[in-house]
Amino acid sequence: MRSSKLKVAHLTSVHNPSDTRIAHRECFSLAQAGYDVVLIAAGQNPSLPPGVRFVGVPKPRNRFERVIVTIWNVYRAARRERADVYHFHDPELMGVGLALRAHGARVVFDVHEDIPKDMLDKPWIPGPLRRPTSFLTNLVLRAFQRSYSAIVTATPETAELFSAGNTVVVCNYPRIEELQQGDPIPFADRARSTVYLGNINELRCVEEMVGAMNSPDLTAGARLVLAGSFDDAETENRVRAMPGFRRVDYLGFCPRSRVASVLGNARAGLLLFRPAANLEYAMPTKLFEYLGSGIPVIISQSLPCSEIVKQHDCGIVVNQSDVDDIARAMSYLIDNPQIAEEMGERGRRLITERYQWGSEAAKLTSLYARIA
Repeated sequence: MRSSKLKVAHLTSVHNPSDTRIAHRECFSLAQAGYDVVLIAAGQNPSLPPGVRFVGVPKPRNRFERVIVTIWNVYRAARRERADVYHFHDPELMGVGLALRAHGARVVFDVHEDIPKDMLDKPWIPGPLRRPTSFLTNLVLRAFQRSYSAIVTATPETAELFSAGNTVVVCNYPRIEELQQGDPIPFADRARSTVYLGNINELRCVEEMVGAMNSPDLTAGARLVLAGSFDDAETENRVRAMPGFRRVDYLGFCPRSRVASVLGNARAGLLLFRPAANLEYAMPTKLFEYLGSGIPVIISQSLPCSEIVKQHDCGIVVNQSDVDDIARAMSYLIDNPQIAEEMGERGRRLITERYQWGSEAAKLTSLYARIA
């Protein structure tokens, strides 16, 4: 028998089923608001918050299979759910969204980043085709924006891609309760380590971070904790062969239940990105999670949001291409736990006062109340 609750189905063919924004913020908040929430994604047995049901489709072996087979599997699973609202998270699911809309459902398109700019940095798109692809992507977004019930974006700047009046900004701010530990470890008693949490790839400077671990400027006994999954085996094999990897503690994928304890035993968090077109207005989740957990951030100057760190003195801005500069920042915060703790406390206060998920959850549930 169908539940009396309105059913919401979140769809992704690209993201990990345990994705923080999708599963642990949006789906969880909607479940708390009384919706019957299902997440349809590629994979199995993810770690999900209470109230969120999972429907898995087979993981693709490659990009071609994902674009052809996985999208079709996600669509079929979505139709079987007969949801009142479908909320999809990948541009490659735009056609799925249109098809579901044609069947009378309400459909939300969640735009995590500036998609046209993202096309300019895709390594699988031949260089000469990137600008034409970016241009065409922009045209497609503008052409179909009114076809959906609503568009949700992660930043105000991304919202400017859309002229329709059905756009709502829901920022990637953290749920503070997820990051709090009952008995925090004093910085002076923590491991002499810095941590990186998230997907591990070239864009996020994994080679520069591991390279810094072999720098002559690195303090004695320093360790790097990598908590995440490598995007591909080739990158993982190359990084594991680097000399600095001997000073790395690789934890693999980190479930949400472990995030607070992993961050709570580090003296700083690393947020490094190589320059990329779609980072102009990026506000990475990790920035707010590090600060919300009370640790200072070592952030790359390539990110405009590094101004937040400068302005509030809650971390150190570095040249992300200079491994010695990264090593010096690591060393300073490891060797000066009191300063690191003071920076972390300023960051925590900033998040508590200004950048909490609660305000964003209210915008999301208000949107659903309006369309559902």
